Amino acid sequence: MKPQAIVWVTLIFYLLFIGVRFVFMMYPADSVKLRMAQESTPSASERRADNLWAYYLINEENPLRTDFTVGLEKVQGDFMLDERCVDYAKQMIEDAAAEGIILTVVSAYRSVQKQQENLDNYIKRLMNEGYTSKEAKARAEKEIARPYISEHNAGLALDILTPDWWDSHDDITADFENTEQFRWLSENAHKYGFIMRYPKEYEDVTGYIYEPWHYRFVGVYYAGKIKESGLPLEYFYKTNF
Repeated sequence: MKPQAIVWVTLIFYLLFIGVRFVFMMYPADSVKLRMAQESTPSASERRADNLWAYYLINEENPLRTDFTVGLEKVQGDFMLDERCVDYAKQMIEDAAAEGIILTVVSAYRSVQKQQENLDNYIKRLMNEGYTSKEAKARAEKEIARPYISEHNAGLALDILTPDWWDSHDDITADFENTEQFRWLSENAHKYGFIMRYPKEYEDVTGYIYEPWHYRFVGVYYAGKIKESGLPLEYFYKTNF
């Protein structure tokens, strides 16, 4: 082939190559579009999200790993939380007290063994009240999560009551919602990264009874968004992860 012809063939191949690349850039395949969209989407940290380590589901479909471990620190009395969120809880308790609202922690981190013990004891109590073994187990598991699917096992949950609760109650009940502590938490808990985890309207979604005393740490950013949405974590998480 003559030198002049070689130059022309090379030029034609080069122009074809440039043309093909231009077409792919203008009309990318779906997989390429997805990658481009993912790369251009702001990361969670860029959306000001904090404590992303705490933003995950713990439930029947999403149990903790059996080798899960957590560093703990005391939050009030002998009750402990994950050391990464304990300062948020302490500040919440302190700020509430400054407004004359005393938040009393009655449960926080529980070991897997303690969780199983609590569940077994409640089942026995229900059976003593006349429930069959099957009925007692079904009811108990709507109120006390099994080991590895409890947020208490992760050190991310607080059960909060009034300081005089046990003067008039022998159990934790939904009438906690009538207290000034509950009203304060409803208005402020999200500012410290906590959400009321098991709302009244979504028992079929969460799998648990309404628990106005149970607060779960998810970080300030997502706690605010979840409160704003009015949705339980199960629904919110599916569309915001």
